[in-house]
Amino acid sequence: MKVFCHVLWLLILLPLHAYAQGDTVVAQQPAEDFVIASVCVASPGEDVYSALGHACLRLQCPTYNLDYIYSYEAEDASHNVLRFFAGKLKMAVRTLPTDEYVAQYVAEGRGVKEYVLNLPIRVKQRLWEQMDRRLEYTPIPYDYMNHGCAVSVLAWLEEAIGADSLEYAPWPEKYKRSRKEIGGDSIVNEWNHIYVCTFVTGEANTLDIDNKRKVIVPTELIEVLQGAKAFGAPLLTGECNVLLQPTKVVMPSRFPPLYVSLIILAVALINLWLRNVWLRGIVLVPCLLFGTFVLYLVLFSDLPCTQWNWFIVPFCPLPFVFWKWRRWWTLPFAVVCLVWVLGMLLYPHQIVDEPHLVLATAMAVCNVEIRIKTHK
Repeated sequence: MKVFCHVLWLLILLPLHAYAQGDTVVAQQPAEDFVIASVCVASPGEDVYSALGHACLRLQCPTYNLDYIYSYEAEDASHNVLRFFAGKLKMAVRTLPTDEYVAQYVAEGRGVKEYVLNLPIRVKQRLWEQMDRRLEYTPIPYDYMNHGCAVSVLAWLEEAIGADSLEYAPWPEKYKRSRKEIGGDSIVNEWNHIYVCTFVTGEANTLDIDNKRKVIVPTELIEVLQGAKAFGAPLLTGECNVLLQPTKVVMPSRFPPLYVSLIILAVALINLWLRNVWLRGIVLVPCLLFGTFVLYLVLFSDLPCTQWNWFIVPFCPLPFVFWKWRRWWTLPFAVVCLVWVLGMLLYPHQIVDEPHLVLATAMAVCNVEIRIKTHK
């Protein structure tokens, strides 16, 4: 309500500010810099929810000392992990003073850059009105793909400018790929990458959606805006403003998931000779936990983009419910796992990474070992 009052006051004062200039033409056309609209981009962080960075709008009226950030924000997933995986978190457009927005990234060591939009005053005023109205919208289920920060900012700008008045440059070749591939290529940390690959499946892989809905990475949003024109003029002009310098840079992990999966496979191979129950657990426990997690996401969770996926084939924990009859299903299950690995090698699938292939091989080896021990 506080922001709504500020914006209402701004709209009332626009003509008064222009009238004070002593020019009736200016009264209808206030100075373009009376309202400043820009896109702010925060650099990626170390946590999975910040792996792509963050994009938002900044709207300012320097004359009346108004300076606010508008962005889609979800409930804090770090304190609601179970609700996040159940797909029960909510998200909505939030606003806060720009100083507070920038300050929250200091502890994380992330940087913030600003790109000023080259728009007529009437469009910037309309954008502010629309964002103020969005503050009153009912929160929606958290949807990081269809209502992610970068996709939303682009949609907000297109609505304020008008689809007929906004021209895009030819889309690069990378936009022929899926959203998951585009987003995955931007994630530096391997653990975050495999985490995203594991639960972002289903409709995230759609290739034939509008390219504008594939702009899920904030830095690529800036690339799109730099090639766009509004009313025949470049939408972004000049250099970016650095609001906060980053103090940390996200680096690849020193012990990535591939190393862990190779260790699990090595344990499985060694156990072919040792036949140790404890060593077998080192293989089965992580694979079955992974499979249980995938099954939960597919069958029970409302989290977006978690439809049926190929992980269910080698990591499905359901056969182990019938442990009493393991002598009958362990060998066929091992064959299924190996066929799955071979198929993924011959025809790579975008949700499958090297660690998944190694783990599936370890699962096959473990089932062979169980079959041998059972028939002794």
